[in-house]
Amino acid sequence: MQNLEYAARVDEVKRRAHGRWTEILGSLGVEERILKKRNGPCPLCGGTDRFQYTDKFGEGNYHCRSCGAGGGFKLLQAAKGIDFNTALREVEQCVGATVVPRPAVATEPPAERMKKLAQRIWEEARPVSAGDEVDRYLGGRGLALSVYPRVLRFHPSLGYFQKDGEGKSRKLAEYPAMLACIQGPDGHGVTLHRTYLKDGCKLVAPDAKKVLSAGINGAAVRLFDATDELAISEGIETGLAVHLATAKPVWAGLSAGNLEKLWLPESVRRICVYTDNDADGDFDGQAFAFALARRLKKEEKQTGPREVQVFLPKQAGMDWADVWQARRQTLARAE
Repeated sequence: MQNLEYAARVDEVKRRAHGRWTEILGSLGVEERILKKRNGPCPLCGGTDRFQYTDKFGEGNYHCRSCGAGGGFKLLQAAKGIDFNTALREVEQCVGATVVPRPAVATEPPAERMKKLAQRIWEEARPVSAGDEVDRYLGGRGLALSVYPRVLRFHPSLGYFQKDGEGKSRKLAEYPAMLACIQGPDGHGVTLHRTYLKDGCKLVAPDAKKVLSAGINGAAVRLFDATDELAISEGIETGLAVHLATAKPVWAGLSAGNLEKLWLPESVRRICVYTDNDADGDFDGQAFAFALARRLKKEEKQTGPREVQVFLPKQAGMDWADVWQARRQTLARAE
């Protein structure tokens, strides 16, 4: 019970701190140079320019090319040399503590409930077929296939939820959705990715793309079965574009931060990482793609030699789905 109360307390502090981490960290004594969103020494492992604070997701996010990514609590601990409990108390004082109600005794573990929810949603959906909302959406982006990957499904009417001012999820409507099964190292489904749709397009709404639960930790959407060669993309649509352009099997890591954690079969000998060009932003796509490539090369002592390449669109702000679309338009004009 105490563990449940502590977890609820941490979640409440995180909710209150969301979007305020730069202000919070500065008020708690983290040096201004660390928070300038420029490359510099890492507060955790040193160096000269391996670290950058981005706050990309409003959680005090940062990335270090040596020791990886983290958030506000981890950065506060490193910068001030304190433990997590001390950091929690200090942030709590900044955002204002609330009395967290004693959680009800769960009849089953939350992870098990989430697994059953994912299974139920998956079973309500059906394979993607010609003319359905998912086929229309992908076709509109130039990504139509004669046979779609079995890890993608079409849900005709999936609940769309948003959090209210109190942090509670409330159902606003139901929309068609593209579901993608996210698989862990053992091949079993970990959770689902949802892309909400309307009239054959992505829904115009906050969080039109959502993972059902957090903590995918290296799991991926295995769009096509890996051979001795495997292409890696960030997004699902990007992965389909790469497959159409190259005929390579592709796995989608879903987020830049998950790319460097991605689990890959040891049987794969050639790995091609197709990253987004975030040069007009904070370079997250490039940073995490090269972090994955670096990790794979370091693992060669265990896996044996592997060929690893990183491919980047030439134009800032583009991903490989954009490149594929531009190529199709060029070919169409030439006909």
